[in-house]
Amino acid sequence: MTAGFVMDCKTLYKRYRQWQLDPFSYRVERQGVHHCINCGNEFEGNFCPYCSQKCGLGRITWHSVWGSIAEVWGMHSRSLPFTLLQLFLRPGYVISDYINGKRQVSFPPVKMLVLIGVLGVIVDFLTGAVNGMVYRNGEKMDYVIGAFNWLNQHLWGIFPPPGEYLSRVLQWLNTHPDVLTLILLSFLIIPVHYIFRFAPRNARHTLPQGFFIQVFSTAMLLMMNMLYDITALGWVVVIFTGALVFVTYKQLFGYGWWGTLWRLVLAFMCAFTLLTAMLNFNYGVHLLEHDRIDVARGYFLNVPIALAILVSVLVACYSISKSQAVSVQNVES
Repeated sequence: MTAGFVMDCKTLYKRYRQWQLDPFSYRVERQGVHHCINCGNEFEGNFCPYCSQKCGLGRITWHSVWGSIAEVWGMHSRSLPFTLLQLFLRPGYVISDYINGKRQVSFPPVKMLVLIGVLGVIVDFLTGAVNGMVYRNGEKMDYVIGAFNWLNQHLWGIFPPPGEYLSRVLQWLNTHPDVLTLILLSFLIIPVHYIFRFAPRNARHTLPQGFFIQVFSTAMLLMMNMLYDITALGWVVVIFTGALVFVTYKQLFGYGWWGTLWRLVLAFMCAFTLLTAMLNFNYGVHLLEHDRIDVARGYFLNVPIALAILVSVLVACYSISKSQAVSVQNVES
């Protein structure tokens, strides 16, 4: 009985893996020649090649009314719920399909992000989720202020303690995790472009493709944030979110476990570095407006330091990945 159960599990897993890799089958549903009501063209297949209208459309019925209403919320073909299901069950593969030209596998990603953002605001309002995703009741602010104080003490004042303005900015980001997620993942576009430049899968992906990668990722993380608000499971959701992000990049770029992990960690470190540089520059401008030139100088100095660290990490990762890719090509040849 145990052996049979194991075999059944293996069979189900194989089917699931096959579905992950190729979940779609575009068969011609309607055989024969059709007359397009829209443009009058005679054609074979499911859609008119001239105007793209689907075959078999006729008079308006109640089904047409439901279809029009459902399209607003993505409940038609390429539905929003099915795309979200793919983002949780085959996240890297569905993103890879989309950026490589398979547009029909997914609900339009930017529209999906907007709808999920609206839904997230509604969930925040209904659940009263005014605390940050990780820290609550000011704990994050205490940690950040303590870190700045430590750096100020040990690095000879290069990192001055945060003032009231910066504290308000950090607190606002903590209490608006949806916005913080969008900002942080937008900063991931350039690091991912260089760190995963020579990946086994989707090598040399472009910056526009990187934009859509982060649109899908942002939608996925916003859904996880809503799950956090609704269930209040805390670190369980956070850990699951981290695992989901890891699986996404592993499926998307095709590296092994370790190759995906260290590149992903460094990519997020680079994104945080860019966010830190932006906050330091923003606060430096604020200090200049209040004639606090000496203190502002310290914050402006942090910007080139952060950018130098960023460039060093990207160049190192780029070189390592390129050398590994060349080694693999030499072995294969």
